[in-house]
Amino acid sequence: MAQIVDPSTWHWTEQGDGPALLLLHGLGASSFSFRHNLARLAEKFRVLAPDLPGHGSSPAPGNGDYRLEALTRGLHDFLELRGLRRVAVAGNSLGGSLALLLARDYPERVAALILLAPAVAVTRVPMIFYPLRLPVLGGLAAALFGPWTIALGLRLAYHRRELITPEVQAAYARPFRELSRRLAFRRFCQQLQIFPLADIKAMLHQIRQPTLLIWGRQDRILPVSQASWIKARLPQAQFHPLEEVGHAPQEEAPDAVNEIIIDFLTRTGNN
Repeated sequence: MAQIVDPSTWHWTEQGDGPALLLLHGLGASSFSFRHNLARLAEKFRVLAPDLPGHGSSPAPGNGDYRLEALTRGLHDFLELRGLRRVAVAGNSLGGSLALLLARDYPERVAALILLAPAVAVTRVPMIFYPLRLPVLGGLAAALFGPWTIALGLRLAYHRRELITPEVQAAYARPFRELSRRLAFRRFCQQLQIFPLADIKAMLHQIRQPTLLIWGRQDRILPVSQASWIKARLPQAQFHPLEEVGHAPQEEAPDAVNEIIIDFLTRTGNN
């Protein structure tokens, strides 16, 4: 039986005071991906960056419930535990999907959305993770998952590859040193749902919160063209494309991203 990962056991980083801002990382990442954003954003906001279950330093049970619905409920309960009634939510890639689901299912909780190359208009799991979804070979893929996989993933995600330092590679590889955590991550990938585009359209039409879209023009994982598709169905969204940036804008252009977020939340009354 699938185990709900208790939000009270999640690892998270918190800085600052003021209106709450929740930062959600992408698939295979952790709160480490917001290392260049926390201090600046914490000058204006109470910033919380959790590691999702199966990621970073949060628990990774082998029988965990990693479905998007379970993660969305877990985020709601995480906010309850922190005493947060209303937050702005920023999410990168998978984190962007969860931000939208949280806004749809608990609209009273979400004041504004910041979507950083969100995994919304997708038809498949990124190819680097796809082998983990296979019924038999997935176990072997999890066993072989190692530093070389992390290096390949970072080369896909980053446009400016000079930023992929040994320290960055080590930080991303650290959670996957244990086979049990690699197997849990395989389960996470297996449980990822790819929703029909008709369902995605219906969800976007339900979103009423002020929304900011930030996307790197050199994104090789989720092409920036997807921003136009999303914006057509989310007319309130403000779009900020970034040049010479890949799939993780908050890592490759942190100064620009920080100022865009602060300006957006100030103008929408979330400061």
